[in-house]
Amino acid sequence: MPRIANPFAARGPVAAISAVCYAALCLALWPVPLLNRLQVESAALLATAGFFAAGLGALRSFAAGGGFGRELGRALAATLVPLALMTAAMLWAPNCTYGQGLAFFVLFVLPSVVLGVSLAWALALPHGRRRTGAFLAAGAALLVAPVVFDIGFHPQFYSYNHVFGGFLGPIYDEELLIRSGLVVYRAMTMLVALLAYTLGEARRGRRKTGLALGAALLLAAGYALAPRLGIVTTYGRLASELGGMIVTPHFEIYYDPASLTDGELQVLAEDHEYRYHVLATRLGVEPPERIRSYLYPDADTRARLTGARFTNVAPVWLGRPQAHVLLDAYTDVFPHELAHVFSRSFGMPVIHASWSVGLVEGFAEAMEPPSGRPSMDEQVYAAASAGGADQEAMLAVRARSLADRLSPFGFWTGRGAVSYTMMGSFVQYLIAAYGVDRFKAVYARGDFERVYGKSVDALAGEWERHVARLPALDIGVRGYVVQRFGRPSLFERECPHYVPPHIRRYREALEALAAGDTVSAEGAIEAALAIDPRFEAAQVARAGLLLSHGDAAAALERFGAYTVIPREARGDTVSVGMQFVMADALAMGGEAEPARALYAAIERSLPPYQHNERALVQLRGVLAGHPGLVRIARSALEPEAKAERLDAWRETTPAVAYLQSQYLAAAERFDDAIAALDAAPALSPALDRQRLVWLALFQYRAGRVVDALATLDRAIAAFDAAGALGEVLRLTDFKRRLTYIQTHPLPIETPPTAPS
Repeated sequence: MPRIANPFAARGPVAAISAVCYAALCLALWPVPLLNRLQVESAALLATAGFFAAGLGALRSFAAGGGFGRELGRALAATLVPLALMTAAMLWAPNCTYGQGLAFFVLFVLPSVVLGVSLAWALALPHGRRRTGAFLAAGAALLVAPVVFDIGFHPQFYSYNHVFGGFLGPIYDEELLIRSGLVVYRAMTMLVALLAYTLGEARRGRRKTGLALGAALLLAAGYALAPRLGIVTTYGRLASELGGMIVTPHFEIYYDPASLTDGELQVLAEDHEYRYHVLATRLGVEPPERIRSYLYPDADTRARLTGARFTNVAPVWLGRPQAHVLLDAYTDVFPHELAHVFSRSFGMPVIHASWSVGLVEGFAEAMEPPSGRPSMDEQVYAAASAGGADQEAMLAVRARSLADRLSPFGFWTGRGAVSYTMMGSFVQYLIAAYGVDRFKAVYARGDFERVYGKSVDALAGEWERHVARLPALDIGVRGYVVQRFGRPSLFERECPHYVPPHIRRYREALEALAAGDTVSAEGAIEAALAIDPRFEAAQVARAGLLLSHGDAAAALERFGAYTVIPREARGDTVSVGMQFVMADALAMGGEAEPARALYAAIERSLPPYQHNERALVQLRGVLAGHPGLVRIARSALEPEAKAERLDAWRETTPAVAYLQSQYLAAAERFDDAIAALDAAPALSPALDRQRLVWLALFQYRAGRVVDALATLDRAIAAFDAAGALGEVLRLTDFKRRLTYIQTHPLPIETPPTAPS
């Protein structure tokens, strides 16, 4: 390319048109949350504006005889306008990631401007036609085709683009992952610009064959190696990276063999088939082929492969039904994602979904099995009936705001927990009141008047009255709702996409702990605390490491006072995690009574529906008088080694059998875990009820399904007598699952090679 002239030497059409377009766009973005900060979203919009404004302006200039270098210089100089305006927005929209936003600006906007001017150079000739239509058509193709190719034909949730730069993952992922493929792709954008420039030169009689050939070869190599370069993710790469695959009657399950034992894999496969059976029976439809289920061992692996870090996804628009979930979140998210897969059957053509995001997510929420936590109706009722500041913090969850959440903008800009729960409750009501067939009919296009003979506002009013008829709620429901609904959305946060340094170091510590590297974990925790000494998650982790080394005195000396600092001085409340660590430290130090008092306080603070957690805390209180037992529980030993050490305590402290059963189960010695529970003494009604739940689970894992079903009957009766309806519903679902497993033995195949 020729030398770029001084951009400030003269004014031209490119600079004028581009500057006006940039200014208009920035002024439009200033009042919009998230978009009023220089970050990936605003950079993509500015890049799109830059491509078209610079290109269209250059067409006019080149047709009048303007030179390439001078016009390109002016176009690049014009980008100082949006840079200045988006920087000025920091006066009212703080940007904690301005440096990263500046990098996106350079990476997105500048190559797009160069491409726009270069394409104009290829199309326009002095004293010839401007070729505006051809430029717009080429720009539209460059804008749309890569997205369709990436998202429409590949199991990925990111896409790089020559015009707008790209998007890095789902909108729900607040933490961005900048993959190497993005930089490579933007370099390829410059190669496309170089090809366009050489074409323009050739049309002007100045052939640059070597330059064109070199650019073409490099560009072809980039596209050919796109999977290896991280530009696209193929099904073959997913299968290869995860490494494991089994086939059941309705699923191909891909997983990381290092993250699952054979027994755990069997349980997951059985749950896949049971959830399939429930949805197929309830909806009267089935996917036409096996569903691909991808189980990722951790968020970083999934982000690297697909672009989605914490967002679990079922891309219904792809040709093959599939779901992508984090293994740690499987129980909570897989039924939701599987519901999306089933909804393909009654979605719109091609995209297999509804135009209404509210109906899409509300349906998946409505199809989820009982969790034991407060129901969606209870949560909506608690939020809608809250007063004062709570009502403002949790937003309006009433009929008048429901219609807004049907649209993508209304759904995504609202708080996630509010949008999901509110729409799930509404869809659940529609199905219960009018039947699933009517809902399937309204799902694709949201034509409520045609299907129900009523407007969405009228139906929302019915739903609100239905929720209002709920009986009085336990106080624990309100606490749960305040915590969930009070979490701000990405659009409400002061610094979207910003992960503070102390949290990044803490995550490094968690990764090191997962890998068994306690030395690196301790260093990362200390680094996090050096940045923010009040960061309680790191406080808990550091205290826990001290206890794992048997140093209760150090934990109490360093962190014990933290639990008694007045709330006003700390500005927060002490977490249950910190209280539990300190209670263990007291017990290990021989301070049994203070430890029991703290365990009791923890139990009182836990919501009534957290039966498992409350039982474990209660058990800790029973064992608080035995420092050696707590020391074993807190040690870094493997579960089986802990269970073996607890053998010596069985005769003198029979209650230790409860604790030992947990470690035996973690080591997959389920028959021994059952024997330990059978020998455990009765301690309290709450522990007795939870003992039945543990026993049923261990019996199932030991292959004794008949015994597990009988035990579940006793557990359901016990929780029903205690008035724990949520747990009754959850255990009833578990019983149905075991009944299905008993009558439908699961054949599992391990193919020699994974399908592509």
